Amino acid sequence: MASRTAVRAPGGGGIGSLGRAGRAEVHRGRALAAASPAERFLESYRAARSAAAALLSPGPRRRGPSDVWHRLAAEVPELAEWASAFGGYSALAAAVEDGLPRTVTPRMADDFLWAVGRFLDLVDERLGVLGPAA
Repeated sequence: MASRTAVRAPGGGGIGSLGRAGRAEVHRGRALAAASPAERFLESYRAARSAAAALLSPGPRRRGPSDVWHRLAAEVPELAEWASAFGGYSALAAAVEDGLPRTVTPRMADDFLWAVGRFLDLVDERLGVLGPAA
C-alpha cells in the first residue's frame, strides 16, 4: 500500500480538514487489512465519511438535513453524485456497525473499497494534499 503524505499546498484546506483527510487514510488502511468483507466495507465507508467531512464548512450547521452526505451535496455540488452513492450505503454501514446480520460479499467490499479510493483521490485534489510519490 502506498502511503500518502499530508502536505498542505497553497490554497489547500485548513488544519482540521487535513486531520479529517488523514483519518480517512487510517480507515482506508484498516479496510485494506480487514479480515472480513463486512469489516472491509465498514472501514471503507468510514474512510469516505471522514474524507467528505474534510470538505465541509466548519461552524454552525444550516437548516435542513445534517448528515455528511446531504451536507456534501449541498456544499460541494460537483461531488453530489458521490454523496448520493455513498449515502445509499448509510443504512448498511449502520447495520454492520451495530452487528446486525447483513451480507457483505467479498466482491462488494472490494468494489466499494476501490470506489472509496477514487473518492479519496478527488478529496485530496480539492484539499491540495499531495498523494503518493511517483
